[in-house]
Amino acid sequence: MRYIVSILLLTVVLGSNAQTLFTYGTNKVDKAEFWRAFTKNNTGATDEKAIREYLELFVRFKLKVQAAKEAKLDTLANIQNDIAAFRAQLAEQFMRNQPEVEALAQEALERSASEIEVAHVFVAYGTDSSKAKAAIDKAYAQLQTGADFSATASSFSTNDYVKSSGGYIGYVTVFTLPYELENAVYTTAVGNFSKPVASAKGYHIFKVLNKRASLGKLKAAQILIAVPANATQEEIAAAKTKAEMVYGLVQKGEPFEKLAQTYSDDKLTYSNGGLMPEFEFTKYDAVFSNAAFGLKKDGDVTAPVQTVSGFHIIKRIGLTAPSAAKNDRQALEDYAEKVNNDPRIYVAYAKQKQQILKAVNYKAVPYNEADVWTVTDTTVKAKNYVSLYKANEQKVLFLLGTKKYSVTDWLKYVKSKQTAGYTPQRTQYKQMMTEFVDETAAQYYKDRLEITNPEIGNQIKEFREGSLLFEIMERKIWSVAPADSVGLLNYYNKNKAKYYWQPSVNAIVFNCADTAVANRALVMMKQDPLNWKAHMEMLGGTALADSSRFELNQLPAPEGTVFKAGTFTPVVTNPNDGSSSFCYILKNYDGKEQRNFEEAKGLVINDYQLELEEKWLALLKKKYPVKVNEAVLKSMVK
Repeated sequence: MRYIVSILLLTVVLGSNAQTLFTYGTNKVDKAEFWRAFTKNNTGATDEKAIREYLELFVRFKLKVQAAKEAKLDTLANIQNDIAAFRAQLAEQFMRNQPEVEALAQEALERSASEIEVAHVFVAYGTDSSKAKAAIDKAYAQLQTGADFSATASSFSTNDYVKSSGGYIGYVTVFTLPYELENAVYTTAVGNFSKPVASAKGYHIFKVLNKRASLGKLKAAQILIAVPANATQEEIAAAKTKAEMVYGLVQKGEPFEKLAQTYSDDKLTYSNGGLMPEFEFTKYDAVFSNAAFGLKKDGDVTAPVQTVSGFHIIKRIGLTAPSAAKNDRQALEDYAEKVNNDPRIYVAYAKQKQQILKAVNYKAVPYNEADVWTVTDTTVKAKNYVSLYKANEQKVLFLLGTKKYSVTDWLKYVKSKQTAGYTPQRTQYKQMMTEFVDETAAQYYKDRLEITNPEIGNQIKEFREGSLLFEIMERKIWSVAPADSVGLLNYYNKNKAKYYWQPSVNAIVFNCADTAVANRALVMMKQDPLNWKAHMEMLGGTALADSSRFELNQLPAPEGTVFKAGTFTPVVTNPNDGSSSFCYILKNYDGKEQRNFEEAKGLVINDYQLELEEKWLALLKKKYPVKVNEAVLKSMVK
């Protein structure tokens, strides 16, 4: 957790040394703010020319934002709601990425490098947890004297499966077990057993049988021929025969994906050609995982493998090796996300709570607990509560900084937890008071991040100003120009020379989800180009078509393509998202032609908006004269 006092001192020091780069009216912009924006948005040169060019853009930006503030657009409900939502999002991200969470992510990354083979003794709590504790302690004592672990697991465990298997679990890795059990496994040496450890269901003693390097994550597809629970031998035999038949079709070269769609009983994957989410060895039944991870190369397929679910035919798609680097940034981010969605996050929260209470200068104020609980009882049972001399609604319970929190705040909190089917009980008040303090302190801390954390403060300021810019531009320029039909026509008539067609074509442009769809669409079009709309309907949402007149440089086609009426351009694929496109040329226009108003309207609107914007900016510069400190500007030139 960052120390807020240090941040506040740093903010004061930086503020006192701020250098003003330019002013507009009575407003100042310091060098640091400009440089932050410049380096964020400019990845090229940092010479004087580049700085001056960006400075002009930044000045224009600030003038527009000032106009928005003067118009009181910052008071609009939608603007305030957007800023509040953005602030809350940043605060949540900040809390989720604190050192305590990062430490758990680092631990998870390191643990993910290995898989541990374990067995356990398991005694469920049952109806008497004290008896369960006595039983696990007795089992532990016998193990310490050299008793066989498997026999001890069979003797003491209360679960039938654990008894029959001698406690054997198999290989586990990070996130396979609840965190408290994972800790017991990863802190026990091979050949040794852990001390008794409690989980939500009972007590465990783990023995570590083996440890190996992680096998990574496998991407695979499967065809499942399911066997129902309590199936007869005849049903099992029939499922096996069917699985062998399907496997025979795979061996003959039938597409695996189509066979999965036709035969697989896995409702979660059959429609997707049997493709499963990427998984680790420890995710599924050991028989299944041994078969899947036993495939040597991509495309290999197993013979039918039997598990309790039925018979599986597994195809290897790819294998992702585990991260070897302890500082793998992407892997750490992935594990941080997993930590935040795992109960182990409460370990981090517990540490954060103590740090937050210190950071917000929490001070408890003595109060008569019995009196406060009595007031609380009255409140949760009626609409009004009785004010007592020693515990009235103004009585202060604690302070966060200089802000006081009273019995009134506590009662509001308790009432917020009350529902139609639930009323807090007196025995819960003490724990609820702890939660009230923790939650209030956390919110107090989050609400002040904009002040205490310069980086978050800058992000919120940028978001606020960006929102104001969008709103003022929409009101002054973007919605005005398209609606001004007279102004647009006048602008077109004055500037006709700007609006000419370059060499162009009438064409149908097809944009497809991927290359396979594009090739299918191309075959359909070549067979019957006139029914292109019907072809698009058959392809559903995987392909879209746009028929219009296009200048040649607007068409998605390889360089050097010859555009000729009645021909198709080659399929081109976007490397960023895998989408693919091609064109069908209907008619050529080789010369330069004047665009009429309708043909030029989109271009005219854009140019007219620019003209309106320049006129508006000229007025803003008169209203808020801009003065640049040349010495400060030159100090940034490198």
